[in-house]
Amino acid sequence: MDEIDLKIIQLLEENGRLSHEEIGKLLHISRPTVHQRVGKLEKAGVLRGYRAIVDWRKLEQKIKALIFVKIKCQNFSEIVSEIVAMDIPGTTILECQRLAGEWCMMLKVRVSSPEDITRLIDRMVMIPEVQETSTTFILSTIYEDGIKE
Repeated sequence: MDEIDLKIIQLLEENGRLSHEEIGKLLHISRPTVHQRVGKLEKAGVLRGYRAIVDWRKLEQKIKALIFVKIKCQNFSEIVSEIVAMDIPGTTILECQRLAGEWCMMLKVRVSSPEDITRLIDRMVMIPEVQETSTTFILSTIYEDGIKE
């Protein structure tokens, strides 16, 4: 990996919709060269995918929260998979982080109402291995690009 690959990665991280032609113009290299390098980065697993940045304010799930969870079990991955797969109307689990420290995991969720969080937690605590939860509501987020949500 060289400096050009790093610049391609940076450009795609900033805007995953950039075409190979646009990247080529920005870096003063040919479109086929960009295509070849992006292909190698994808094949090597450096570029693992592309995603959209959603303006959740325009959707119904305007409430964000972090749910910290304590789990006591031998089969952590299975319990996490069960939690992440839960289908609660009005609720989207955005991230699941495994933690070191007092809490075992943290869920970042989007919900339509506080009642949706209640339903999610009520469902989680039905799993015998889930010992405790703690919820924190997110008031605002400022992203790297300065966009405030």
